[in-house]
Amino acid sequence: MTKQKQHNLWETPWGYVESFIIGIGLMIAGFAIEISASSISALTIKFPYNLIILLSYCALLFVAYKWFSNVQLIRWLSKVPAAISSITLVTIMVLIMGIIPQAPSDNNFVNLLGLNHITTNWAFLLILLVFLTNLGLVTIKRLLQFKASNLGFILNHLGLFIALTAGLLGSGDLQRLTIETRESQPSWIALDEHNHQVELPFAFYLNDFEIENYAPKLALVDNETGKLHFNEGKNLYLIEKGNSYEFGDFQIEVKDYLESSGRIGDKYAAVNEIGSPPAALVVVSQQNKTLVEGWISCGSFRAQPQSLKINDQISLVMTIPEAKKFSSDVSILTKEGEKINTLLEVNKPYKHEGWKIYQFSYDDTLGKWSNISILELVKDPWLPYIYIGIFMMIGGAIYMFWIGNKKLKPDNDELD
Repeated sequence: MTKQKQHNLWETPWGYVESFIIGIGLMIAGFAIEISASSISALTIKFPYNLIILLSYCALLFVAYKWFSNVQLIRWLSKVPAAISSITLVTIMVLIMGIIPQAPSDNNFVNLLGLNHITTNWAFLLILLVFLTNLGLVTIKRLLQFKASNLGFILNHLGLFIALTAGLLGSGDLQRLTIETRESQPSWIALDEHNHQVELPFAFYLNDFEIENYAPKLALVDNETGKLHFNEGKNLYLIEKGNSYEFGDFQIEVKDYLESSGRIGDKYAAVNEIGSPPAALVVVSQQNKTLVEGWISCGSFRAQPQSLKINDQISLVMTIPEAKKFSSDVSILTKEGEKINTLLEVNKPYKHEGWKIYQFSYDDTLGKWSNISILELVKDPWLPYIYIGIFMMIGGAIYMFWIGNKKLKPDNDELD
């Protein structure tokens, strides 16, 4: 019986223990960079420098595999232990991203280590670099030793490499702007995420802004605290003329509802003016005995809200109507004098010169009478390459499943 030779730490070839030590060491170094240079973002490189870095990185991978594949570091970077350790540590960072909100935090420890921006955290990027290098070296090997049976493998790994590198290096070119447009007034100055002004190569002219609201709702509130009263898990009821609701011991009937109204004394009448809020005539009963009857209104920027006091403890109120749909009829004015008309709705963007233009918001203090529409503009020139990578992975998966599954015999020491 032969005795198996014991593998000492850092004895070649490096295995899983060494791989995790290297990976954890890189993460510690990344967190140290976060602490010492928290104001420096890891992904602010823009075109053409990000493209130069990408091409240089790919060339370096090719040179490393072609002429330095016998170097221990390069051999380790192309083996399974490096892949498994980097994937594991990346997964841990992704789990942290799912647990900790990726937004400004009041926790000093979270801010110090940059755990609230994992995708641009130096620790995450360093360990991801190990994974990308492993992925690139293995893909180059299969490309240089090309066989038809390797096509699915190459599509999968090259597609993932393209998608990840395009997503990382392309983030510096991603632009996300907002612009405030007013009716009958051209607008071409947008704001970035830091509220810096950005002049657009075209202008917007808001022709009309429209909002379709849901009907307001009834609610019982505590007179002292202002908190809503719950009724078997429900605390809001849609206001519709003729509807009746059971709210605990109370019966509430909507006798009349005006979508646009004006107050006249203690009553409301239908009017059609800017700032005219909805109003409803309601009757509150208990054990078939009327307790109180009167008008309620949610008010607006021009009118005060009106509640109906039931007793010393609770009152009946109307909530502000929620927006069901809002849209902007805009014209895009180009420097060449062209005028493009389009209707912008939520989740229905319009594409123009590489920009995706979204209906984003409006002046919620004016509500449906807003003459301001806020648009969002997004430009991501690297996005098509991310899609190419994704489609390559899909193609590789289909190939391996239907055609190449029986032919593929991956090496035991490579990333599969």
